[in-house]
Amino acid sequence: MKNQSTKGFTLIELLMVIAIIGILAGILIPTVGAVRKQANIAASKAQLSNYVTAITMFKGEYGYYPFVTGGADVDVELATDSDTFIKTLSARDPANGTKVTEGGNRRQIAFHSFSESEFLLNDDDTVDDTQLADRFNNTDITLRIDGDGDGQIDLPGGRTIKQGVTAYVEEDDTLGSPGYALYD
Repeated sequence: MKNQSTKGFTLIELLMVIAIIGILAGILIPTVGAVRKQANIAASKAQLSNYVTAITMFKGEYGYYPFVTGGADVDVELATDSDTFIKTLSARDPANGTKVTEGGNRRQIAFHSFSESEFLLNDDDTVDDTQLADRFNNTDITLRIDGDGDGQIDLPGGRTIKQGVTAYVEEDDTLGSPGYALYD
């Protein structure tokens, strides 16, 4: 009788390969999640930067910042002021798309065109085109505007920066969304 040799993996070799794959997956999966989170923060900061640019363009056109009524720095909180914000900077009513002259935009200039990805995604996967949100679906967005014209903004916590407009988002533990700011 001839000795027949069979080619293949032993049980030990297979178990070792499975263990190595498991270890690599355990390292890779959290890394991918962290990269995705950082990408969403970067996209959200770009969105906020576009809002700041639109407000700055509004001031360049009209000589004053929108939403400023007194002589102090102003917070525009998009959780409650999205509708007015959208109307002012796009010159359109988000409910029906008609042109409006909201917030002093009397020439009906579109300083910003809002895309679907900037709006709140409801639980039933429909888009709420009257409520702005970041990439984490967080509506707790605040734009801080230099209302007294001194060229600087007083931030929460006593910090002061030399800008006319900035924005930040508060952390939301319920959504699991991080807090971040343009001035970081």
